[in-house]
Amino acid sequence: MSVTISGANELYKNIDKIAQWSVKDSAALQKIGERVGGVYANYLKANIKDLDKDTSLRGRKIKKGQLRRSSGTWQPKKDSNTILAGPRTKNIGRRGKTTKYADGFYAHIVEKGDFAERFGGKHRTQNTGIFEQGKKATKSRSEKLQFILLKREFANYAKTL
Repeated sequence: MSVTISGANELYKNIDKIAQWSVKDSAALQKIGERVGGVYANYLKANIKDLDKDTSLRGRKIKKGQLRRSSGTWQPKKDSNTILAGPRTKNIGRRGKTTKYADGFYAHIVEKGDFAERFGGKHRTQNTGIFEQGKKATKSRSEKLQFILLKREFANYAKTL
């Protein structure tokens, strides 16, 4: 007894088209990533408290509100759908759209202090730990939003097959 499947070629073609979703619908997936990353970036902008005056660090001027202004989303590689969120900087690879007074190059110092506690560092600011708190506070909301948006976008993509 033999079994014959009709329409298998059509099924394989549709499976191949579904597998190409991340390539064919790249712009839509990047927009979803920006919206999801925007949840964390908005949290940072709302909760980072500005210094009361301008200061400098290692010869670089830090303006009042610079860390808050540096919070946002960006795409590390232009040929990828990956979108990151947090304080933006030009220090990594000297690229990006960060302006001179919206560069968060010192965010790691604000988060963890000026040097490790094992070396005697106890420097804390009003913003110490804000990035870790923000990740915890926005994680579930971001994941739910991402799931909803990806589900909706995949449904739209699947209709065009």
